[in-house]
Order: sequence, then C-alpha cells, then structure tokens
Amino acid sequence: MWEQFKNHRGFTLIELLMVFIVIGILAQMTLVFVLELKARTHDVMAISDGRNLFTTVRENFVNLEDVDYTQVNGPEVGVQTIGGAARSPVFTLSPGVRIRAIAGASGTPDMGFFQVYLFHEGGTDYPTGSGKKEFYYLASEPADQYILAEF
Repeated sequence: MWEQFKNHRGFTLIELLMVFIVIGILAQMTLVFVLELKARTHDVMAISDGRNLFTTVRENFVNLEDVDYTQVNGPEVGVQTIGGAARSPVFTLSPGVRIRAIAGASGTPDMGFFQVYLFHEGGTDYPTGSGKKEFYYLASEPADQYILAEF
C-alpha cells in the first residue's frame, strides 16, 4: 500500500495554473454580474421614488397645495411655497437619489405642471447630464398628460 502512495504523481504546474485561471475567470464574471445588478437595483430605487413623488404631486395638484417642487433641501422635496415661505417637505427621496425638477403650482401660468429627471448616484452609467441613467416624469394637469420615460 505504501508503494501506491509513493508512486502516485501529483498535479503538474500547468494543471494547477489552468484550474486557477478558470476560477479567476468565473470570479470575474460573478463580480461583473453583481456590480451590474447593484447598479440596476439603484435604478429601480430611483424609479420607485419617481413614481411615489409623481403620486404625491398629483394629489397636491388636486388639493391645490402651494408647493414649489423645484426647492430641494438634501433628500427633501418641496420645502417652500411658490412665494418662498418655508413649509414641511412633501416628499423625502431615498438615499442616493437626486432630482432636477421644473414645476408650476397654484398662482402661476403653468399651474398643474410637473417635470422631473431622477437618477441614483450609484445607478447605471449612461452618457447624460448626470452621467447616470435618468428617468423622466411629466405630469400636466391642463393637458391631461402623465408620462414616464427612461433616458
């Protein structure tokens, strides 16, 4: 029995290197997949915040709330009235979500108009103004238009 162990040859250096190369390639593929999945989950977070903000804006339009949606204080949206008076925020964004908003409200010529671009800082890279994939929401009460688009 001792002779069988003594005569048994181990793996060659080439065989071991090939195993390490295959394991390295699989690890790299897994890492790329995980990073892409993480970026897509951040995009979903921005979409979710956009839809929830969109719902809040529509409710405020119906109730004729005096909110300036372009005023953002960190993650808080709508921290002022159209006249510039401070008010409690109407919506709080998830961590990492950023917006660019154009809006009109009570007492302005474009009453009932809300346009916003949302993106997440950790989202999918894309050649836009923010460098990330942006999501566009438009609510126009007078035109009865409600749009969600991806840029």
